Amino acid sequence: MKIHEIRNLTKKETPLHYRNEYSGSLVYSAGAIEEEAAVEFTLERTATGNIDISVSFPASLHYPLVPAVKKVKAYITDLEKNGSLL
Repeated sequence: MKIHEIRNLTKKETPLHYRNEYSGSLVYSAGAIEEEAAVEFTLERTATGNIDISVSFPASLHYPLVPAVKKVKAYITDLEKNGSLL
């Protein structure tokens, strides 16, 4: 699985300053096929300063779930470190 981008990234309003919720469309390729799937994820800053990331897919993917979640978490971590998230 190769992640190309997350399109239509929107940040949901939450009353908690340490928790950010996002949704968008994940563009990825598995082999020669490029697909787009809805994705929702949450970044939550813990008391120790670490960031916990949770990822969910409202619709099914054409890729095994556990490896897909790991790849998306790594991609989101890079976005967060680069300051690319809203």
